[in-house]
Amino acid sequence: MSQTTHDPSKTLKDYILIIKDLISTAASIARTEEIKTAAVSERRHELLDDCIQEEQALLLKLRGLEQHRIKLQKELGWDGFTLSRILEQASPEQAESLSPVFQELDQQLRRLQTSREAAEQILKVRLHELEIFSGGGAAYDNGGNLSQNSAPQSRIRNTYG
Repeated sequence: MSQTTHDPSKTLKDYILIIKDLISTAASIARTEEIKTAAVSERRHELLDDCIQEEQALLLKLRGLEQHRIKLQKELGWDGFTLSRILEQASPEQAESLSPVFQELDQQLRRLQTSREAAEQILKVRLHELEIFSGGGAAYDNGGNLSQNSAPQSRIRNTYG
């Protein structure tokens, strides 16, 4: 059963808890990206499936948290506000509670962005290596003999560029 009235101080506490959950989830996604990057750079591709599954679960969690954050933000009268605008509009007491968690969220989001960029870069490098390998090697027939035909062309396209 849902309550028809809501206590603004409880809503603010819930909002801060959601922001903390967002921080934790963003940190987990960044860690997963970093593991994925290391796995690709070390050519340990067997680790990628677990990373991708974990990342998908974390992204679903992130989506749910974000929906909850939007709902609580609306209840607090901050519908559509950026974090900096919330701090401007919040009471001094609210801003004092919100500022540290907003700073930590910003820090984790920057870490996540850096991790994603690093993962994307190493994937581009590996994709390029695969293109060179598949397009530049000698062609062999079914008997294992060097074929007189030209080397096969790469069918891999760079979807990251």
